[in-house]
Amino acid sequence: MIERLTKRLGLRVRFALFFAALGLGGAVLIAGALIFGYSRAGGPPDGYVIAGLIGTLGLLGLAAWIGLLFDENVAKPILALASDLTTRARADVDLQIDEGQAKHLSTLAPAANAINAALSEARAARQRAVERETARIAREKALFEALFRDLGEGAVVATPDNRVMLYNRMAQDLLGEIGLDRPLSAFLRPEPVMDALSRMQKARVRGEVTAETFLAASADGHRFLLGRVSPILSDEELSGHVLIFRDATEDLSAHAAHDHLFTALMEGVRRPAGTIGALLEVLQSVDDLAPEQRAQMRQGIEDEVARLFSCLDDFSTRHAAIKSRRWPMSPVAVSHVFDGVRAHSNTDVRITRSEAMLACDGFAVTTLLAQLSCHLTEDGTRDALTLSAEVEAGETRLILGWQGEAVTDGQLTGWLRAPLTEAYGDYSGRDALAAHQTDLWAETGADGHRIVLPLASAAPPLAPGDARPEFYDFNLPEAPGTDLAETPLSDLSFVVFDTETTGLSPRGGDEIVQIAGLRIVNGRILRGETFDTLVNPGRAIPPASTRVHHITDAMVEGAPDISEAGQRFHEFCRGAVLVAHNAPFDLAFLRLKEQVIGRRFDNPVLCTVLMSAGLFDHTGQHTLDALCDRFGITIPPEARHTAMGDTVATAEVFVRMLDLLQAKGVTTLGGAITEEGRMTRIRKAQNY
Repeated sequence: MIERLTKRLGLRVRFALFFAALGLGGAVLIAGALIFGYSRAGGPPDGYVIAGLIGTLGLLGLAAWIGLLFDENVAKPILALASDLTTRARADVDLQIDEGQAKHLSTLAPAANAINAALSEARAARQRAVERETARIAREKALFEALFRDLGEGAVVATPDNRVMLYNRMAQDLLGEIGLDRPLSAFLRPEPVMDALSRMQKARVRGEVTAETFLAASADGHRFLLGRVSPILSDEELSGHVLIFRDATEDLSAHAAHDHLFTALMEGVRRPAGTIGALLEVLQSVDDLAPEQRAQMRQGIEDEVARLFSCLDDFSTRHAAIKSRRWPMSPVAVSHVFDGVRAHSNTDVRITRSEAMLACDGFAVTTLLAQLSCHLTEDGTRDALTLSAEVEAGETRLILGWQGEAVTDGQLTGWLRAPLTEAYGDYSGRDALAAHQTDLWAETGADGHRIVLPLASAAPPLAPGDARPEFYDFNLPEAPGTDLAETPLSDLSFVVFDTETTGLSPRGGDEIVQIAGLRIVNGRILRGETFDTLVNPGRAIPPASTRVHHITDAMVEGAPDISEAGQRFHEFCRGAVLVAHNAPFDLAFLRLKEQVIGRRFDNPVLCTVLMSAGLFDHTGQHTLDALCDRFGITIPPEARHTAMGDTVATAEVFVRMLDLLQAKGVTTLGGAITEEGRMTRIRKAQNY
């Protein structure tokens, strides 16, 4: 009983009780001594009582004063040192311990720093050993990432219960805001996939391991995806399945357009052809037609022939448009096209480097420019070939220049009429231009002659220095059960979020102007799975608020309102625990708008302010800046007081707090919420 009570009492409370017992014990001793003296010496009792009161009060005051000094100079520093050591041991922090906070504890603070240094050295040695042992795995991992990430088809690996544990960039492009540990049904209509999985399972029962095909719509219904699903077997047990798919929307649309075009062509040709046939039959069978009637019939035939040719021209144009939709287009760097031209042509081409990107068939464009380069120099009348690019709006113009004789339209037409390459069969350069819905021409300028080829621009790829998304996690925990309170914190997904607002009073008319969120899965911050949007508050943003978050009325003018932004954010948070620094403030703005948004934010919530108050109860500093200092986290000045900047900082703090909670014995969501409830009263007196 006493041992359990001791564990429940904090160090400072136990010290306070010790000095209280010391003072009360001393008072009892003084009273006992005075009573004993009175019984032996006698005399008036008033003097003994007064002396006892003065002695007792003095002793109690002295005990309280010494107790306060002991608390300030011993108890608090001991707790601070213990907290710092625990933080460095559990949260992987390598900062030096501030010895000034324990200056009255003699060598205890230096000893703590020595332990911290030894821990850091041991951690570094362990890290070096792990790096040596995992070097080969890291190389294989990098190769796997490079191959899988840039596959031309979408690829998703799912757990047996259909949660995403791997995806590539093409899947991200096709399915939108796909994310790790999220259900497939959030991105794909589940029925066709479930049917394919059922067929796959039946085949496994028969002893067959096969891939099953499916045609499924994306969750928003905007795309149709044609794919196949294959099982992943480990020791004959199903450990997941792989989905490989491509966008069939254009294929299906083009196929339907072809069918419609053929039907319309038949209907368009049938009437003029029937009319021409009938008129020719009359002309051939009736010999005594009046000249006027014969002339009318000939005119009718001419009109129908003209109508027939017009119909054919119209359908030829429509067919070219449909054909262009089926030509394979992808982002290609202009520099890669130019390097390919120089490698495939037999002439020296001077290249002007460009960072532009094209949306094109890179092989076809490279081959076409290489052929033109060869044609230009084959008769020896042209030289000094150059390649450059001009970017304007959504178009990039490839410029093939030269010195010497000009090129006639007839020559250019002849060059384009030839087959482009054996790889494309009879497709000519003209067909390639039509497929790209463009044309090229020759022109003469002050610096010589040139051929201009305009093509659509593409968005630049991810730069080497950019943060790369986390595309996979093969160690996803089991899906949480129905009792979330008993679910281990390590098995949960979290969305850390922050808002910027017009002011501090949600019930007084202030509104959200920005929402940012960041997902944490399996203890990893997924920097590639973020939510960040400005919100039009429908009212002016006060200058005082703009000075804090730097968001102006002009910036939110075209932004979505809270209804649209709130629905998108609610979808982003599906199945996750919400985390924020001072969460009640941010949630108040969202929950007051639930009726407008049409969604309820009933996710479980954790607050890093309350978590800090429970973990670091020896201090009253629980601001985000104070926590970042404690964990050695740096917030760039330009990111502070921006929704995404504060979100990233809070996420970094939160993942370190999870380790400290586990060390404290708080391992479940219910335990964390209970711990927060215990600190609610303390929170009111803290500075946050």
